[in-house]
Amino acid sequence: MNILYHILSYKILSFLKTTTQLKVASIAKSLSTLIVFGGFAVSAYVFTYNSIQYMMEVAGLGLFLLHRFLSMLLYVFFLSVNVGNIIVSYATLYRSQETVFFLSKPISHTQLFTIKFLDNFFYSSTTLFMIALAVLFGYGTYFQLPWTFYVNTLVFLFFPFMLISASLGAMALMALVTLAGKIGAKATLMSIVIGYVGVVFAYFKMTNPARLVNNVLKHFPHTDQYFGWLDPAASQFLPNHWMVEALYWHLKGGTTQVLANTGLLVGVCALCLLLMLLMAKKFYYRSWLAYLELKAKRETQATASGFFAFSRSSFFEPQTSVLMKKEFWQFFREPSQWIHLGIISLLIIIFVVSIFQLQLGTSQPYLETVSYLVMFVFNAFLIISIALRFVYPMASIEGQSFWKVRSAPIQLNKVYWLKFFVVVIPVLIANETLMIASHRAIAHHSTIVLTGLLTSVFVTFAIVSMNLGTGAFFADYRETNPIKVSSSQGATITFLFSIAYLVFLIAMLFFPLFGYFQMAFKHIPYSTTMYVVSISAIILCSIAIVAASHTIGVRAFKRDF
Repeated sequence: MNILYHILSYKILSFLKTTTQLKVASIAKSLSTLIVFGGFAVSAYVFTYNSIQYMMEVAGLGLFLLHRFLSMLLYVFFLSVNVGNIIVSYATLYRSQETVFFLSKPISHTQLFTIKFLDNFFYSSTTLFMIALAVLFGYGTYFQLPWTFYVNTLVFLFFPFMLISASLGAMALMALVTLAGKIGAKATLMSIVIGYVGVVFAYFKMTNPARLVNNVLKHFPHTDQYFGWLDPAASQFLPNHWMVEALYWHLKGGTTQVLANTGLLVGVCALCLLLMLLMAKKFYYRSWLAYLELKAKRETQATASGFFAFSRSSFFEPQTSVLMKKEFWQFFREPSQWIHLGIISLLIIIFVVSIFQLQLGTSQPYLETVSYLVMFVFNAFLIISIALRFVYPMASIEGQSFWKVRSAPIQLNKVYWLKFFVVVIPVLIANETLMIASHRAIAHHSTIVLTGLLTSVFVTFAIVSMNLGTGAFFADYRETNPIKVSSSQGATITFLFSIAYLVFLIAMLFFPLFGYFQMAFKHIPYSTTMYVVSISAIILCSIAIVAASHTIGVRAFKRDF
């Protein structure tokens, strides 16, 4: 226990020392981080408050439906924490040099696992926790709850909820790594994908939000009563259900139900943590050995083969061909990269399938404008997330081996621009696919559709350019873990600029879209001048961002390595 306390205390001290340096660059990065997360927190708070107000006062859905929608959001949040811990834990529990260092010291495997688990939990869940905290404040403000509510909810509901998700992720990771040693990495990855698709599909098939709303609204206007008999039996065994039940009965004054559901969360949390530590004691070191075997097999089979083999002829000239193949293998030989890519691709597919079933059709200009902008912002935000995760680290993951590229007889401009075109094409295809799906419900408004598709091209180029350029400017060639690179303070500054650009897009699009929908639905005369000026402003701003980002990026590539 003394060893555990000693290491944890010095890790905390190291973190504080590195994040509180009184340097201009450090202060600027810290302020940017504060602005980004503060802006997100305020946005989440306002959105939550207004959404609850709308559902309760305008739509009249009642407390039961409100908390069932919250339960569905918590289920997605639960899986996000779970997947986030699996991805980060794989990098830190198995691939980290720090882990190798500790394994050579007189520290038990259980203590080492505990240190890394806590490290991963706070590293991968901090952002989600801050957003959830803002949502909780929006919820509490609307229902005018006392300060004791926030303390009790955080300590006895929210932290246990997150720890259950994280501990299940850590246990799943140990099992999957051990399994991969027996059946291979590809079969294990396929099992992960099928498993997560299955649990998401089964949950929403079981809960069926549309059916639930219809069943509750049959009792309108008495929608504020408890309809617990409509809940599927299986959902009552899920942590998100226990949490919303505690919140619901807190508002209703059901102390017994609050204590029962809180006790379930705390008890299951303690049980999961205990099982995780027992599993770590018996299987962590075994799974680490299995990882070493997989790594050894991968290294013995490291010769590139197939279409992207270096020995295979290409349509491109030799230098371009080699650089393209280098980018391909550099990406796919990093497990965290293609695992994360698989998860994001799955989310995009689920979103496209879901959005094809969406029908806006409100015939109200304001609601139609807001609905369209929500879809547009979501698409752009998804592209920002993809670019930040995969494009921003492209320079840093070159690592110390970048000297080989620098010393080769090749122009660095060519290296930079090839990186850009390698990523901008697939990101553009993904964005256009999302935009086509988003416009399906209003396909008869051809002007809006063409404008959206054109705008998304410039938005994609601007976002990708911004991330590649700033990623090169803030490149850290000592940190080759792309997850940590995309979570650095430099990445936070890039994210801040991306959000500012997104706010600019909303400001430029709102009034032209509102005027267009007023003309379409209310036959109010509308001048196209504002429309042309707004779209032109977006295009010119995007071009300026592309030019500035690439100027910074190319210069950064050429500086001393």
